[in-house]
Amino acid sequence: MSSSNPLAQIKTAEQAQFDRLTSYLEQLDADGWTEQSYCTDWLVYQVVSHVGSGSRIGGQRLKAWLGTGPQVSREAMQAVWGHFDSLQPGQMLQAYRDAVAEYLDVERSAPDDAGGNEVEGYAGRRPLWAYQMGRLWELTCHTWDVYVARDRSARLAPEAVRVMAANGQYAGVVMDVQRAPRFRAGFRMTDLGHTYLLDPGAERPRLQPGIQDCQLVVEGPAEEILRLIAGRHFLPGSRPQLRAATGSTADLTALRRAFRP
Repeated sequence: MSSSNPLAQIKTAEQAQFDRLTSYLEQLDADGWTEQSYCTDWLVYQVVSHVGSGSRIGGQRLKAWLGTGPQVSREAMQAVWGHFDSLQPGQMLQAYRDAVAEYLDVERSAPDDAGGNEVEGYAGRRPLWAYQMGRLWELTCHTWDVYVARDRSARLAPEAVRVMAANGQYAGVVMDVQRAPRFRAGFRMTDLGHTYLLDPGAERPRLQPGIQDCQLVVEGPAEEILRLIAGRHFLPGSRPQLRAATGSTADLTALRRAFRP
């Protein structure tokens, strides 16, 4: 998969995940909305609130980048957050559906080649597709947070994993730098062939393509490596497949500790 402009793949992966999540939420009983999600601070309906508000704001930002809407102010974002924060569990499904429908309408209107356009956002100047990759990353992680509340075998969506694994430099690294080891770690995705390194001592730790001068090299499936760096690797009853190809088991344990939620 080319990462020069994967906007088409991002759009396809998002659509598939929204379809599944909406179907899941439509059949979820009342107790399911107030169950604990994987996020320790949020119940399921609060995760859905986050997805809904993020979709509305994401759609507004995308319209601005496409030149079909105004720039999104801090006040506009606060209004969206305030609206979703005010909703009760029984009100969340419809609000989520409305926001997602708006977002997908805007995303479908975006020409695939617009993904290469340089735009200004919260992380500085980047290609539009890179910001949309951030949206895909967030959606993928939070849908898993919802599913795993009732299904410990749930895994990140495979179509999203393929796109994110090829563009890991835009993944959201969830690391406690105070607990992080002082050595550089490499990651080898054994099923998809991508490699990345992570320097916990960097000002803003993030994945970088390749593996150079790493004390520890972690091998395993792309899905599991992505869950690790997203702070979602620990799951009671699961059988981790990650292993230290270079370095020690103690090194791997130290690295995993830094990613614990």
